[in-house]
Amino acid sequence: MKMQDILDVFNYCGMKCEVLSVGDGWQVIVSEHGGHIFGPFSEAYPEGIFWIPEDIRDEEKYRERIENRVWNIGGDRVWIAPEIQFNITDRSRSRETLNTPKTIDPGSYRMTREGDSISLAMSLDLTSYNTVTGTMHADLRRVLHRAENPLRMLPAYGELMRDLSYCGYEEAVDLAVSSEQAIYAEGWDLLQIRPKGTLFIPMYAPLGGTDHYEPAGDHETVTDSGVTLRITGDARYKIAYRSAVLTGRFGYLADSDTEDTYLIIINYPNNPSAMYSEEPPQIEGDTGYSIHVYNDDGNSGGFAEMECNLPTLGNPTDLRHGIDRLTKWIFAGKREQLKKVAKMLLGWNI
Repeated sequence: MKMQDILDVFNYCGMKCEVLSVGDGWQVIVSEHGGHIFGPFSEAYPEGIFWIPEDIRDEEKYRERIENRVWNIGGDRVWIAPEIQFNITDRSRSRETLNTPKTIDPGSYRMTREGDSISLAMSLDLTSYNTVTGTMHADLRRVLHRAENPLRMLPAYGELMRDLSYCGYEEAVDLAVSSEQAIYAEGWDLLQIRPKGTLFIPMYAPLGGTDHYEPAGDHETVTDSGVTLRITGDARYKIAYRSAVLTGRFGYLADSDTEDTYLIIINYPNNPSAMYSEEPPQIEGDTGYSIHVYNDDGNSGGFAEMECNLPTLGNPTDLRHGIDRLTKWIFAGKREQLKKVAKMLLGWNI
């Protein structure tokens, strides 16, 4: 389905949307419902690069997702972490009691536009079930706009971009929290991607991840440059990586039957001095992870997720308000050229 067909389905579902230019010939769709970002769409990728469920091809099935306020509608989104605190009601039964609060997704966003900038804002109250119990109030505002090509100032820019197309967007995540209890929270960006491919996590000192669900096993490979993960969409795992060794960037190179494919890079403000409060369900008190990667087993649609966390707010940090910037860079074209981009932006020889 092309972008206009997807917009027609969204309109049928009663979803308010805006279309944002993110590069020459590239656009994304931003929905008020859930604050999801779909695409990016281009002539070469008319169905978009990010994952979207097959239900989009059946307007009645997709409308059922929207009417039932199901979170799993595709694209890029921002939630509030930690999951162990807000999404899991019983730590000893984490799998059985995992459920995303409707106040987080789809939430109650109000979307406005000013020129080439789109804002999404909502206020919400959350119940904390683990680590600390009680309630928290949060005010979340996200501002999106096009991001310039990060390679543009390099002397080799012309050679690097030969046979390539670029798009990108930056998102400012403005989060303020308050609670009478010692509850904490952090912004959490989750980008749904299409299998199959390889995810590259560069590290200053290579260190394997910590499993949250079934072991990643041989999907994970530790190298001299960091960690690679095979993204398959047919074997469930969730694995986390510690902020102390991370560079603040990670990327995904999609498999392809041709010479043409795409590279997604996420640039986020990794800060090892900050608190990252997400914990593996089975290891109480184990924190400090700013990247999580989820690979679905097919039961939820066969997608995968590139996830990054933002620094913690609330007790015990004494910080109640933070503004962080996330950037998504997407390059499409010849694989050999994408390898050169990966070397420049990830420090990785693919």
